Amino acid sequence: MSDWKSIIDEAMIEETSNLINAHKLYGEAVNASLAQIQGLMGDIEAAQLMETLYGGLIAYSQQIMTRMRAEEPEIGGVDHAFRAGQAYGVSCVLNHMIDALVDTSGATALAAYDDFSDSLHDEIVLQARGAGLTVELLDAKGELLD
Repeated sequence: MSDWKSIIDEAMIEETSNLINAHKLYGEAVNASLAQIQGLMGDIEAAQLMETLYGGLIAYSQQIMTRMRAEEPEIGGVDHAFRAGQAYGVSCVLNHMIDALVDTSGATALAAYDDFSDSLHDEIVLQARGAGLTVELLDAKGELLD
């Protein structure tokens, strides 16, 4: 198993001379860290820690969405676009990294959170598209949207 910390260190050094390789290395660090986390999912305490982190990210994403609706409920304004983009970033973490984990201990509700975060991500994508954000959008499973 690769050491994600060492890979990140290497990527940070590469950023000054070879951005393409740094990008590749950061991807390797993501995979290495997810592999390490998945290896810990058989440990009930570690699985519950991941569930807590997942819950915190979901709550944070929802906090952003409710703030967006409170500040500017209509699609089209600058505040709405900013919050939609902010929520999208959090949702990407939920749906493109943490969703890759499987709770092998059966001690958590990660599967139910996965379903919820997928539906949340779909709502955020609608808001982001409505706001006219000009970024590459990914669906809840990491595929580029047309």
